[in-house]
Order: sequence, then structure tokens, then C-alpha cells
Amino acid sequence: MAMGIIQLENVGVSFGTVRALDDVSLSINEGEMFSIIGANGAGKTTALRVIAGLLEPSEGDVIFHQQLVSDINRQALRRQAPMVFQKPTLFNTTLFKNVAYGLRIRGIAEEEVKRTVVDTLELVQLTDLQNRLAKTLSGGEQRRASLAMAIALDTEMLLVDEPTAYLDNESAEIVEATLKRLNSERNTTIVMVTHNFLQAEVLANRAAILHHGKVSKVGTVSEIFRSELEGLMQDEYKSNTYSGYARANGEKEQERKLVTIELENGVAIEAIGKGEGKVTVYIPPQDIIVSREAVLSSARNSLRGKVAKIDTRESTALLTVDIGVNLMVQITHSSQTRLGIALGDEVYVTFKASSVRVF
Repeated sequence: MAMGIIQLENVGVSFGTVRALDDVSLSINEGEMFSIIGANGAGKTTALRVIAGLLEPSEGDVIFHQQLVSDINRQALRRQAPMVFQKPTLFNTTLFKNVAYGLRIRGIAEEEVKRTVVDTLELVQLTDLQNRLAKTLSGGEQRRASLAMAIALDTEMLLVDEPTAYLDNESAEIVEATLKRLNSERNTTIVMVTHNFLQAEVLANRAAILHHGKVSKVGTVSEIFRSELEGLMQDEYKSNTYSGYARANGEKEQERKLVTIELENGVAIEAIGKGEGKVTVYIPPQDIIVSREAVLSSARNSLRGKVAKIDTRESTALLTVDIGVNLMVQITHSSQTRLGIALGDEVYVTFKASSVRVF
């Protein structure tokens, strides 16, 4: 049976009057891939920094290997739980020396340092760039370099903040494949933060959903998805839930299969899915772009429709666009004013295949 490697017990974090985490309790098992899912501002990165020993909670306890974390042993936690941030921090020297740095300050023999750096750069597919200055690498390469610096230390845990946010497809695919290998081959416990349900489903064993600093659900990824789907079915404002039939179309996006999903009235959308057959899909209203003209972008879905309803809220407008099925789109008042959208207008709705959640 898996043992808990780290626990948060009733952890709260306050920054002045802002309550970033509120009574958070989590137990992460040794050797698992655990995902913390939530929207921007939910407290995900704060939770990760507490787990890394970089932030002392305002209240509650952190327990690492059955020992209460305090000023006496917090450094031991930090040594075993490096955190890879969204924004890489690299030294102004070669990629090789960046990856070697952590090993050298730990007093590792130089021969071992060289072997480890070579192996690690091969893992993140940056071998050919080892003599390049790290700060001259592309954004995706810098993120992989930052990941390599943490991997080289061969620690019990690895903490990753939004592992593929803003990355090109190639780098995102390499990062995800690297995390899978570390977890399966080295049994490294990986805790990752993401706002992307799809990524959590592809990578993680278990997940927690954070909402305004509180844990709303913890469970296996399939349990989380099932309860999420039930919530969507019950919530009158979360429209955009449809039944359909998925067919593989032979294409891939970031190592995942693209499927074409046929909805009713001849409407078809592209999504990322695991198989074929009957599915339920949900398209988050905030992930949809509305425009007067067709948008030239990498998004796989661009459909024309007619504005059937406008529901005005405090700072947003909810548009119901008839594309053959009614699609709810959330935009800001300023966007609505700028576009001059009124009832009956013809518009285009655009969204990525990766935005479509497939159940």
C-alpha cells in the first residue's frame, strides 16, 4: 500500500487581508502523480509552495515522512522537493553548467556530475544545445532546461507549476513525456498544478480541485471527472454540455489523438479524446472567442452562428449563439460594446480542441 510522503493538515495562508488558502488538507502518496486543479487565483501555486517548503503556512501543519515540518527540518524538505516554476530562472552561463550547478553545490564527484547532466539533457531532448548560453534558448527550451535542473538532483519529489502553459506543441509533448517517464521509471512523486482538466486526466493518478483557496474535491481523476460531469448536468448556467459520437480522424495534437465529435443537427467539432463511440462533451463558455469575421488561429473549431439571446451580468455578457445547437459564450461588456453585438447578429465562435472536455 502506498504511504503518504507529504500531508497538509488544515493549512491556511493569508497575505495581509487576502486568504490564499483556507483549511486545506491533502495527503500525497509516495510514487504517485498528483494534480492540483483550479482556475487562476484559486491558490494552486500557493499550495505548491507550501508543499515545497518555500512558504510557511499561517496556520496548520505540513508533515513530511511522518515528521512535522518546522524551522529545524524545513531545509530537508526543500532538498527533496525542488519546484519548477512557470518562469524559468537560469544562470548566465551554458545549459550544461546550469544543469550541473545543483549537483556541484551538493558536492557530487565531477565524473558523476558529467554523467548525470548528459543523461538528463538526453531525457529532455536538449543534448545538442548543452554548450549554448541558457538565456539564449527559446521559451520552450528554457522551460525544459529548468525542468532538467530539478530532475538532475534525483529527488524523491518534483513539484511543477503549470508544466506546459504557453509552450509550443513540441516542448509541451516532451515535458509531458518526461514527467511520465520520471514517475514510472524512477518512482518520483510528482505534484503538478494545472488549470487544464485534460492534462490532469492524461498525466495524474489523483487530483484535488481548489476553488477560492478551499479544496472542493479530492479523488482519482476518473472520480473527479464523473462528479464534474454530474455538476455540469445540474447547473443551469453551465450550458454547453452535449451528447455526441466521437470518431478518430488520424491526426494528433501534443501526443494526443484528435477526434471529430458529431453533435445534433449536423454540428461537428474537433476535440482531444481517448477513443471512439458515444461521449458527453462540455465546452467552457469562457474558452470561446466570439468575432464578426472568421478568426485565423491555430484553434481547430470555428463555427458560424446567430446570436439568439443576450444575458447581461455584473461585468460579463452571456451570449447564446445558435450554431445548430445553442452555445453559451461568456464575454466582457467591453468586448460586447467593441463588437457591437446585438440579437440576431451573425458571428463566429472559435475554440481550441483542447478546450473541449470529453467524458
